[in-house]
Amino acid sequence: MNRLSQSRWAQYWDTFWFTPTSPRNLAAARIIFAAYSLWVLASRQLAEVSGLPLDFWSRVGASARWRYLDFPGHLSLERTLVWLAGIALVCAGAGVFPRLSCFVSGILLYHLAPFESIIWIPHPYARGLTISVIALLTLAFSPCGDSWTLLPLGRSRPSAPASDYTWPVRLIQVFLVEIYLFAGYAKIVVVGWKWASAANIRNWILYCIEEDQMGVFHSLGAWAAARQLACLALGVGTLVFELGLIMVLFSRIARRVLVPLVALFHLGILLGMNLTFLNVPQLLVFANWDVVAAWLKKPHPEVSNQPHKVEEVNASAETAFVTQNTLGTLAPMR
Repeated sequence: MNRLSQSRWAQYWDTFWFTPTSPRNLAAARIIFAAYSLWVLASRQLAEVSGLPLDFWSRVGASARWRYLDFPGHLSLERTLVWLAGIALVCAGAGVFPRLSCFVSGILLYHLAPFESIIWIPHPYARGLTISVIALLTLAFSPCGDSWTLLPLGRSRPSAPASDYTWPVRLIQVFLVEIYLFAGYAKIVVVGWKWASAANIRNWILYCIEEDQMGVFHSLGAWAAARQLACLALGVGTLVFELGLIMVLFSRIARRVLVPLVALFHLGILLGMNLTFLNVPQLLVFANWDVVAAWLKKPHPEVSNQPHKVEEVNASAETAFVTQNTLGTLAPMR
């Protein structure tokens, strides 16, 4: 591969995007996003929104309708598209024409995802499929089918690491980190640093645990709301965490430490504020799947020691048999 230039920043750029890696991480990203998107798609009845009475669509502007090609009165068509999207996601995860399957599913999800919220909020973001759409389209333009496919293609596959397997995974990781980076940025720009104040965090916790439409867990939130220092720590920690998570893109140690903490972070938010972040499974794209594959192929200690134990038993039995025959032969000599 030709380097952009010999300058330091160009080398950093090439190292970040094009360091040769194996195809496993890219294949794992394909499987992760296909399985996740299929789970979200199957858990919703997106097509049914098209069959709602026209009064429900009265506040949906023409720009939103044409932007996503979402229109009322096409229930049968939308149901068919949901099935096609599901089939495409299954094929993408299994590796059946993976690039074409990722492209088709990404385009269909771009059309279907806004149905969940288009009639009651002016934007369809943060509903579970935003990152999936751009991730699947990214995978469609990458060699994501060079590993872990159900139907391998007839062409030969490169076994050595290549730079083409790196940039798609990096780009998807950037998409995920942007969720936290821009969330922290929005808090500071819209509200200011006072967002992290104990009073603000306490008000949000009380609202979330007392809202009858979302209140499921109450104990942890009530405990934190009653302690000013805990609320202040949560506010400051959230801003530091969201703005600092970008380090996982550049540091292996940060990935090992911060990515598991992200899952615990959202578990705490769920139990304390009843707020669910559906994208948590997508964080598996930060895992090193070469290490996981090597660990799975490693023989289990008990299994590897079992043949030695069998050999020891056979050797003991053979020794006893020889000894018995020898004693039987020597007996008449006495």
